[in-house]
Amino acid sequence: MSAPEGFENVFSGNPLDRLANERRSPDWVAAALTKPETLVLPLHKLNFPLEQRDGALRLAWTPATELELGEAPLPLLLGKRDGDVLFAADLSHLPEPPGDGYQDLRAAAPALEHQDASIAAQARAFVDWHTRHSRCSVCGAETSVHEGGNMRKCGDCDAMHFPRTDPVVITVVADDDECLLGRQASWPAGMFSALAGFIEHGESIEDAVRREVREESGILARDIRYHSSQPWPFPASLMIGCHAAPENKNIDIDDEEMDDVQWFSRAEVEESLSRGAAQITDPSRENAPLGLPGPMAIAHTLITAWARREV
Repeated sequence: MSAPEGFENVFSGNPLDRLANERRSPDWVAAALTKPETLVLPLHKLNFPLEQRDGALRLAWTPATELELGEAPLPLLLGKRDGDVLFAADLSHLPEPPGDGYQDLRAAAPALEHQDASIAAQARAFVDWHTRHSRCSVCGAETSVHEGGNMRKCGDCDAMHFPRTDPVVITVVADDDECLLGRQASWPAGMFSALAGFIEHGESIEDAVRREVREESGILARDIRYHSSQPWPFPASLMIGCHAAPENKNIDIDDEEMDDVQWFSRAEVEESLSRGAAQITDPSRENAPLGLPGPMAIAHTLITAWARREV
C-alpha cells in the first residue's frame, strides 16, 4: 500500500515553480537579481540562516538588492513562490557568514516549517552540486553556470552538465509477525534501520530492492510495493521507500557493509517507537534497547507503517 493521499515525508512537498522557461534567458535571470522583491537565501558552508517567524522556525531570506555577494559564485535560481522569485547564494568564501542564526539542515529540519525544509533541501543539494562540479568531467576545463544554475557548460568542449540526483531504494522486509532491520557499525548502540542502497545502472526499482536485500541480509524479497519517496540532500539522493515480503527467514549478512541484521517482532518495534527521542543511546553502551530512526527519515515512515498494519 502506498502512502495516504496528502502524506509528505520531510523535505517533500516543494512549493516552488521552477521557472523552466524563464531560466533559459540569461537576461531574465540577471534582471531578476536587480529587483528588490527578489529574495536570496544565503548559505555558508551549506548552513542556513534561520529565524522564528509566525510561530515557526523559518528560513531567513535577504532581498537581492541588499546582499553583498563580493566574490561569491553566481546565485542559483530556485524558483517562484507567491510572486517572489527566490535564489540561493553560496557565501562560503567569507570567513564568517553574514548575519546570524545559521544552522545545519540535518539538525534543524525536524523543527523547520515543512515547505521551508523542502526549499532548504533543494538549495543545499543545488549549491553542493555546483561546488563539486566546477570542472568538466569530459575534458577537465572550467565550467560556467547557465539557465540560472540548472546547467553548467564547459568553456572548451561545450559539454553540458546537469544537477544530478542519486536514486536509493530503502526497504522494510516484513511478514505479519517480524520485520527485517540492519545496522552499520558507526551507528549508536542498538540503532537499526531499513535496508538501503543505491540503484545501479540497468536496474529497475524492484531489481534494486531484491539485490540490496539479498546482498545485505541473504533474504530473498518478493511482493515489492512502493510506499513513498523523500528527497535527501546529504548530499543529493532520492530515497524510494518500499515494503516487501520475505521468501526465506535465514539471515546471511554482508559483514563488510553491515554490522548486524536481525528480525524484530512487532511488539519490539512498537515499544521502540513509543520511546521516541528517548531511544538515543551512548554509542559505547552494550545491550542497548532497539533504537529506530527519527521522524525526519523515511525509514521511520516505513517502519511505522508496518507497525501500525498500514501496509
